[in-house]
Amino acid sequence: MHEVSERKKLAIVGCGAITREHLKVSRMMDSMDLVALCDVDKDALARMSREGGVARTYTDFSKMLETEDLSIVSILTPPQFHAPMAVAAIEKGINVLLEKPLTITSGEAELILKALQKTGVKLTVDYNALFSQVMIKAMDLVRQAAIGEVLGMEVRMLQTKDDAMAVNQKHWCHKIPGGRFGEMLAHPVYLLQAILGDTLESATVLAQKRGAYDWMRYDELCVLLSGRKGIGRIYASFNAPRLTYQVDIFGTQKILSIDLLNQTLVILGYRTSSRTDSAKDCFDISRQLIFQTIKNTFFFLRRERGQDALRRVYTSLLDGIDARRELVVSPDMAYHTVKIVEEICRAM
Repeated sequence: MHEVSERKKLAIVGCGAITREHLKVSRMMDSMDLVALCDVDKDALARMSREGGVARTYTDFSKMLETEDLSIVSILTPPQFHAPMAVAAIEKGINVLLEKPLTITSGEAELILKALQKTGVKLTVDYNALFSQVMIKAMDLVRQAAIGEVLGMEVRMLQTKDDAMAVNQKHWCHKIPGGRFGEMLAHPVYLLQAILGDTLESATVLAQKRGAYDWMRYDELCVLLSGRKGIGRIYASFNAPRLTYQVDIFGTQKILSIDLLNQTLVILGYRTSSRTDSAKDCFDISRQLIFQTIKNTFFFLRRERGQDALRRVYTSLLDGIDARRELVVSPDMAYHTVKIVEEICRAM
C-alpha cells in the first residue's frame, strides 16, 4: 500500500475548446486542485475562469510561474509554443502535461529532453487514444500474446471535408510542416509506436491533392513504416464521407479490429472460405458488436467519452510524480513521435 500523497496544485495554460475537458477532469480528480489559468487572450481567459470557477488568472506565463506554488502545469497551447513554456516550467521544478504533440520539430523536443535531464520532474503528453478503454484492452491482449506474434498494424484516420481545422484557412495548423497532416499525424504514429516499438522508420510516403481547399497542399496521405515488431500503415484523408478512426492489429493467431470512435473491439480468429465458417464468423462478429454497442450507448449518454481517457492521462502523470509507476507516455516516446512525424512531413 502506498501512502496517500498530498494534493497537487495544477495550472492550465491555454483556454481553447480542449480546456473545457481539462476543467471537467480536474474536478473529478481528488488528488489535485486547479488553482490558476493562463492565456494571452483576455476574453477566452475570462470565459474559462467563469466556467471553471478559477479565480486566479494570468496573461503572463512567466509571472504565473513566479507567483504560484505549482506541482503541475498543463500546457494546452498550439505546439509552436510548447518548448519554451515546458522548459521554463521544468527549470522551476514543475511537472508538465502537454497536449500532443510534444513539439513541432525534433530540435525543440531535444531542448525539453535536456532540461528534464537536469531535474527530477516528470513530463508526459496527452496521447488520449492510448488511454481509451478499447486500446488498453487491445494492448493487454498483445502483451499476453493472445493474438500470437504481432505481424503488423494499420491505422485509418479519416475526416470529412468540413473538418474544422481544414476549412479554416487561418488556422495555425496550415503554417506548420505538413499542414493539417502535421497537426494530426501524432495520433496514428503513437498508436503504431505502442504496438510496433517507439523507433519507427517511414519507408514510403504517398500524398495526393483531391479536395478544393487551395491552402492545403495535400489532403490524402498513405504512409508505410517499419518497426521492431512489424510493418505499420497509416491512411489519412480529408475527403471521406464519414469520420473514421480505425485500428487493426494483425497477429499470427488473431486480428484485433478496433473502432476508436465507437469504442468497440472485435477479436477475429481463424476462418476459412467455407460457407459454415462464413456463417459462424458473421454470428460471432455480430455478437461482439451488439454487446459492446449496448454497453457503450449507455456510457456515452451518461458521460463524455474523452473524459475517462484524459483522467487516465492525469493519473499516469500523478503516479509518475509519486514514483508509483512508470509514465505510460515517456518523454523519449514523445520525442520519437516528433521525429517520425517530421520525417513523414519532410517526404510529402
